[in-house]
Amino acid sequence: MATLIFEDGRQATADEIAGLAKTHRIKVEHRPVPATLAPWLARDLLDDAAIAQLLNEIASDDRYPSRDLIVLHPDRPDNEQLASKFENWHRHPGDEIRHILDGGGVFGVIVDGKRADLHVGPGDFIVVPAGLEHNFRLTSERRLKALRYLSGSYGWLAEFTGRAA
Repeated sequence: MATLIFEDGRQATADEIAGLAKTHRIKVEHRPVPATLAPWLARDLLDDAAIAQLLNEIASDDRYPSRDLIVLHPDRPDNEQLASKFENWHRHPGDEIRHILDGGGVFGVIVDGKRADLHVGPGDFIVVPAGLEHNFRLTSERRLKALRYLSGSYGWLAEFTGRAA
């Protein structure tokens, strides 16, 4: 289950998370990972055919025109290059929607001018609303499989803000 840690190290209460969700439209839910995905999630890396098969196992959602799968793992040659791209503070013109299937990470968000870290793992479903400054960092395991829904047809576009990581 996702946890939210404030800049001062304090963990948010359920009421504080609900307040942030209401005020800033950040959505945090737990949606169990379907057991049918286990054969793909057990693999460190997935080729395009395996990704297509995995996506075929998950029902599409008409609210989002497209989706893909992010697969990061230490055995991937460009893992650190991709991971560092997400670590830079940015915002998007559309909502950023992720369902964490395997591994974990930390969404850093800027709310009310302050940083908070949302720690996520398998089953966490997150919506970071359009325009909210954020970043994403992998855990020390440096691996993640996350379903990425796109709320617009433009794909993954980021406006990098230049905020120090």
